Amino acid sequence: MKNIKFAVIAALFLVVAGSWWLYFQTSRHNTERAFSIRLSDSSVPNNYELAKKLTGRDILEEEKVMLTPITIQGGGGGTVTMQALLANNIDVAGGSISIWVNAVSKGAKVKLLLPGSVTEEPEHSGLLVLEESHIHTIKDLNGKKIAVNVLGAEADFIIRTFLKQNGLSVNKVELVVVPAENQEQVLRSHQVDAIAWTTSGGTQFDRTVDHGGVRRIPGTSSFETRGNQSLLTTSEGFLEKFIKAHPDDVRRYLRAVDKARRIVWEEYQKNPERVRKVYAEISKAKGGNPELAKYYRGVRWSPENQFITDRDIQFWIEKFTEDGLLKPGQINPSDIYTNEFNPQYKK
Repeated sequence: MKNIKFAVIAALFLVVAGSWWLYFQTSRHNTERAFSIRLSDSSVPNNYELAKKLTGRDILEEEKVMLTPITIQGGGGGTVTMQALLANNIDVAGGSISIWVNAVSKGAKVKLLLPGSVTEEPEHSGLLVLEESHIHTIKDLNGKKIAVNVLGAEADFIIRTFLKQNGLSVNKVELVVVPAENQEQVLRSHQVDAIAWTTSGGTQFDRTVDHGGVRRIPGTSSFETRGNQSLLTTSEGFLEKFIKAHPDDVRRYLRAVDKARRIVWEEYQKNPERVRKVYAEISKAKGGNPELAKYYRGVRWSPENQFITDRDIQFWIEKFTEDGLLKPGQINPSDIYTNEFNPQYKK
C-alpha cells in the first residue's frame, strides 16, 4: 500500500514539475526581450515588410527583433554604409563584397555572415549609353564620363576591372558621383557618357532600358566581368566585436532575414504580379518611387546561393592583389566571412 501511495505521489510530482517547466519555457519565450538592431534607413521596401503584407506574418515579432532605421548622411551607398558601421552608428550593413574585402585589408574587424544578391545575367545588367553614342566597345570609353553612385564600391571596382581586362586604366575615364535614382536623367541630358549603377542590374537598369533610347556596352556587367560566373555581389555583416557581444541576437536577426526573403522568394515564384503590387503599395507609403515596382523581379537570391563561398571572396582578393591594393597572401577568404551564423548552416 505504501508503495502505491509513493508511486502516486511521485507521478503527481512529475506532472506538476513538468507543468511548471512548460510554463517557464513558454513564459520565457513570450517575455524574451526584443533586441534592437540599428541599420541604414531606406525608402525601398524590405523583405520583412513584403512578407508581412503578403502573408500577415510579422517575422520580426516572431524572432523578437526590432529594427531601428538610422538616417546616414551622404546617402546609402556601400562605402558610406561601411563608414557608418565602422563608426558604430549602425549595427549591421549590407553591400558589395568588394567593400568588405577592402575594409578588412585596411585592418577593419568586420565579418560577412549572410549572402545577399548574385550577379545578374547580361540582358539585365551592364553599362548603359545613349543609342546615338559613339561608344560601342569598352575601349571607346577612353576619355569619357561615367556616372557611379559612390566611389570605392561595386560599380567603381567593376569599371576598373573591365577597363584593365581591355588594356585601359581607370585614369583614362572620369568617374562622376551621381545618386542611382538620378543617373538616367544625367545620361539623357548628356551630362555623362555612360551610367554604371546598372553594372549589377536591378530596377534602375530595367527601367532605363524600358524608357528606350539606350543600349548596353558588351562586357561591362558584373556577371561578364566575373568570368560569366554566378557569384555573390553583396552580403550582410557586422562588426566582429558586436558578434562576440551579442551572438544569440545576431542569430535571431539572421533567422528573421532568412525567413522573410524565403517567403518573398516563394510568393514571387507563385504570383509575381501580386508581389509587385504589394511592393508598389509599401514603396508609396514609405515615400519611395512606386513606379519601380513594375521592374521588381523578386529577391535577387535563390536557395542555390544560400551560403557565402571562398570563390565569392577570392575574386576580389585576386583583383586587389593584381592592382597592388593587397600583398600576396595578405588576407584569406576566411578572414572576410563565416557561415556559422547562417540559419541554414549545419555543422
